Amino acid sequence: MGTGIVGMVAGGVARQGSRLTCWLPVGVALGIVGYFSLSAEPSWGFCLMMGVLVLMGMSLLAWSRQMVAVTERAAGKQLLVHCLGSGLLSVGLGFLLAYGQAVRQPPMPRLPMEAVWLEGKLAVLEPLSGRHEGQRSGWHIGVDGAVFDSPWYEGMAPLSRRVSVTFLPKKGQEESLTGLAIGQSVRLRALLRSPSPPLWPGGYDGQRAAWFSGRAGAGLALSPPRPVTSPQGSGFIAHWGGGLAHMRQRVGQLIEATLPGQEGAVAKAVLCGETGGLSAETRQSYAASGLAHLLAVAGLHLGFVMGLVFTVARRCMSLSQCLSSYWPCREVAMMVSFVAGVGYVALTGLHVPGVRALGMAGLAVLALLLGRRAVSMRGLALICLALEVTSPYLVLDVSFQMSFAAVMALIAGYEAWRGWLFWLGGHNGQKPPALWRRVAALVATLGMTSLLAGLATLPLSMAYFGAFQPWFVIANLLAVPLMGVWVMPSGVVALLLMPLGLSSVPLQVMGRGIRLISWLAGRVASAPLASWPVPSFPAWSVVLFMLGLVVLCLWQGRGRLVGIGAMAGALVAVWLIDRPVMLLVEPGPVLAIRQAGGMRVLEGRPGSGLAVQEMQRAFGWRAHNIGIPDCAAGVCHLHLRGDRVLLWRGVRGPDEVEGVSCRDVVLEVRLGEQHPLCPSVRQLGVADGRREGSWAVYDTGTDDVRLISDRMAQGDRLWSDGEQLQQVAPFPLAPAE
Repeated sequence: MGTGIVGMVAGGVARQGSRLTCWLPVGVALGIVGYFSLSAEPSWGFCLMMGVLVLMGMSLLAWSRQMVAVTERAAGKQLLVHCLGSGLLSVGLGFLLAYGQAVRQPPMPRLPMEAVWLEGKLAVLEPLSGRHEGQRSGWHIGVDGAVFDSPWYEGMAPLSRRVSVTFLPKKGQEESLTGLAIGQSVRLRALLRSPSPPLWPGGYDGQRAAWFSGRAGAGLALSPPRPVTSPQGSGFIAHWGGGLAHMRQRVGQLIEATLPGQEGAVAKAVLCGETGGLSAETRQSYAASGLAHLLAVAGLHLGFVMGLVFTVARRCMSLSQCLSSYWPCREVAMMVSFVAGVGYVALTGLHVPGVRALGMAGLAVLALLLGRRAVSMRGLALICLALEVTSPYLVLDVSFQMSFAAVMALIAGYEAWRGWLFWLGGHNGQKPPALWRRVAALVATLGMTSLLAGLATLPLSMAYFGAFQPWFVIANLLAVPLMGVWVMPSGVVALLLMPLGLSSVPLQVMGRGIRLISWLAGRVASAPLASWPVPSFPAWSVVLFMLGLVVLCLWQGRGRLVGIGAMAGALVAVWLIDRPVMLLVEPGPVLAIRQAGGMRVLEGRPGSGLAVQEMQRAFGWRAHNIGIPDCAAGVCHLHLRGDRVLLWRGVRGPDEVEGVSCRDVVLEVRLGEQHPLCPSVRQLGVADGRREGSWAVYDTGTDDVRLISDRMAQGDRLWSDGEQLQQVAPFPLAPAE
């Protein structure tokens, strides 16, 4: 029977053909996820074991090459050995790549606890709109190589990480920013803070994101930045980067002069990558309608730009009989469109989604020049593998996951429905297709694109943004064609005419298209049931969904049904997992509980709407409710089924509190420096929050509760261990020393 199972598995693997190579980036991604899922940094012995795993994989690959497959059974065994070796090699390599990237990061400095003057090179200068109507707009300022002007930091080396601050100019201070240029040294006074831990155990980890993004911290600028020196760069790269920043800044100013308000903010987002001018209302309407991807420069915008340039270049070359006769117009137009794509991605800031889309476009152009298929699963796998090797942390990035999920679903969907689309468009006949067939094929193609990409990325959007938008297909079906045939073409024309000072008219045309898309986003966002809040997704459910999607798109045969089951299981499990009944959030502290009517804050106030949203997602729907607290003399009694939780927030001593019984008490929460009322039960106080971060309380259904802190959920990692924080400079020596 074992032989029959091996033969069946070998037969199923053999039917995959060239698709087997597409599983290599999946194995590398699993190794990367394995590193980040550890509760502590791996020891040298564990890393050595991963190295042995890589060597075993290479040995199995070499052995499979030397095996002589005489019979079909031997060929099946050879294929299985080859797949096993590839799996061991890719998983071990992914783990070692992630570990290597983590240990190569510069140390995280300890930032000053008080306001300090700092001096460094200006790297980022972007406008920020107010979060709400009537709120002051500000500026996002990034400083590289910062040095603190403080006696405690005298003689310090420049920081190897970037410091980001927000400056809210007062009346009359806006003019102080007009003379600043990227690359020059500036001086400003700021109040800084280190990267923040998760808001609740299992939430977004800002410390890990800052560790891999090269940020030292953020803060608030208390004075406008003053120039110290003129702009200067070291070498060609620095000069080139500064030139691009100046060009991007100039393009943004021209757009803002022609299109004020949110129309100009959207135009700057898609033409030069500046999203700081987008208001909270605009972001919310685009997100609630499923059109948030139109505000981020990625493959969609790059495809519009390259497609427009390719069409125009080929049409212009075809007008010349000499060029049409002696030049390969199609190939030349491809190269011209790719150069235009490179310029567009560079102008928009070389963001990761744009660079990833440019790599895919470059591979497609190369395939077309060589007479191969432009877009294929193998090409997507090659780009994915290259990005994983270059920066393993990208595997955890939401844009990375959503981009590849969408493209993979589109490739698999069009492979399955290509014949039907060709029949609908009438391309199989000898006569040119009728107009209704071409229109029907275009509508079907747009609908399939929106449906496939939307369904593949919708669970990821729910997991990371906490909302489900059921009308995204209709919104994308109308907005994407408007962006492709109206907004982006007029924007490209405006960019080409800016050096001549003739960009006003195409920018106004672009603004009208943006106004129509924004109106559509607002109508869809305000529709009934446009955005449903969803609870938080655990990390393992996202991994399970992505694995199911990969199996569904890559596997050929009935085995792909396993992928559908995995995806469904990942989504169903989100609603069944245990949820906390109480959160003690730092800083604050903020104490929130789950009641029948939703979340209730008993102590402190969340700092922003995002904090409230994250706390509500943490509670979810499968959480046991806590009854209405009974408070007297500064002591509240919270009931967990048959047990009780004491919340002591008064200022009296334990001898002054009367009528407090410790019977059935399983936890005492103290929001001050009081002595315990019930020393024999588990204690949770402010000191625990300062030491361990936020806390989540789970009702186990027994005579006890389960407590999990941020440090427990994060583990002892490089980015969360306080011992890893390095002083940027030693304390000054005493005179005797």
